[in-house]
Amino acid sequence: MPLTYEIWFEQVRDALRSINMPIEDWQGVWPFDFSGEHDAGTTPDEAAMKANRYWWHQQNKTLNQDCRKTPNCWLPREHQGQCQPVYKRGDYLKVEFEGEGGFPGEWMWIIVDHTDEKKRLVYGTLDNEPVNNYRGKVKVGSQLAVSYDNVRAHKEPSEFTKQ
Repeated sequence: MPLTYEIWFEQVRDALRSINMPIEDWQGVWPFDFSGEHDAGTTPDEAAMKANRYWWHQQNKTLNQDCRKTPNCWLPREHQGQCQPVYKRGDYLKVEFEGEGGFPGEWMWIIVDHTDEKKRLVYGTLDNEPVNNYRGKVKVGSQLAVSYDNVRAHKEPSEFTKQ
């Protein structure tokens, strides 16, 4: 049986306290979508870690110390090891696809559904028509799994609204 939001949120709060990231210190500065994580079925520990990465990423950007290697990596500039990007459901990612039959590759937009951080994959829906044929396997609306290494740009949905 799913936890009520109140019980779930208290468990998130405890998890954040255990890593010395009190929610009261961070949520007012950079609001994290806890209710969306609850509704998506995220466990309290996973939500706490997502919030932790989100807040560190926001702080690094504010200090102009954000990673420049991979779009939306939450680690500071010049970090050791692989980048660890933070992508949320509904985000837009421009990803690179290899060309076929001697044709050049192309970059296309996908809308994020979810990620697998251990496998470094993002799952989403193709949001534009490919120029290449890809043997008819890839078209607008295709469900795709893409390596973090193929992500070339990241935008939040609000960045695509008309002004």
